[in-house]
Amino acid sequence: MERFDEFDHIVINVNDMLYTQHWYRTVLGEILGGCEIGSMAGLSTDEMIHSKLMAHRRAELRDTGGEMAAPHGSVKFGEALIPIFLNQEHVQEPPPEQLRGSPRMAFPVTADQMENALEVLRRHRVPFEGPVEYPAPCPAERSIYFKDPSSNFLELSVPRLTYPPKVPPSAFSSYSEDGAGSGQRLA
Repeated sequence: MERFDEFDHIVINVNDMLYTQHWYRTVLGEILGGCEIGSMAGLSTDEMIHSKLMAHRRAELRDTGGEMAAPHGSVKFGEALIPIFLNQEHVQEPPPEQLRGSPRMAFPVTADQMENALEVLRRHRVPFEGPVEYPAPCPAERSIYFKDPSSNFLELSVPRLTYPPKVPPSAFSSYSEDGAGSGQRLA
């Protein structure tokens, strides 16, 4: 039986397409090591506002009920794709002081990336909580929590390394019985 190891993508809603893409590229991209901006489909934020104001006129002209496809774009970190869609209706945001919540996107980072993240978030004046230390058996050693400009909850966490692996090693495993990586074939 095949094992599920990762998801394909996460879709988030945002309040401003261009600002969100800029924020993900400059803030999260600096922390995670780069960010690709995908092409935009649909209208800009300003065009969408104008379009909503004109919905009654469009409904008179066409049998569409005034509906339009949601404007969207994407940001990509390595192979991790995050499509972003412009909110079609007002969404109540959590209070500014609430930095943890769900749903949230969590990104695994190295200890060095975590240290860099603290500096980057401070420099960009992004409020954050943490680092929060977690005892074993929690899969994260420590995490920091913050929000993007549209109040989507984000987490950066340093994964706890667990040795030896929970799955019995194969004959070609790089893990020895004492948990040290040997890179040698185990007998």
